[in-house]
Amino acid sequence: MSGNSPTDVLDRYFSLSNTAGQHPQDFEELVGLFAPDATLVSGRGESATGAEAIRSFFHTFFARNTELHHVWNSRSTDATRVVVEWAVAGRHADGQVFAITGTDTATVDANGRITSLQVAAK
Repeated sequence: MSGNSPTDVLDRYFSLSNTAGQHPQDFEELVGLFAPDATLVSGRGESATGAEAIRSFFHTFFARNTELHHVWNSRSTDATRVVVEWAVAGRHADGQVFAITGTDTATVDANGRITSLQVAAK
């Protein structure tokens, strides 16, 4: 992944977030965007640190959210930090639809991997 700008990495993360729940190869690519010791904090306050915890988080997340459609704008605030304003419409596993907006703040290392991701839903 070396050579990707931090905004490219987050753009790929959001693109894969739309498909990783239905496509195992996209799921693997999504979790592979994270550094082995990365930390993720969800908009619900759930926290995961390390590759296995992040993998488990996303398994649970996609079991709960069976269909997602994101739109987003990414911008770098410096060489490693990205802020993403987003909106998502989706369907929960029980069939209910939802729509929310929020802002993600991420740090990306020199290898193009996410080292921290903080999700703030509005």
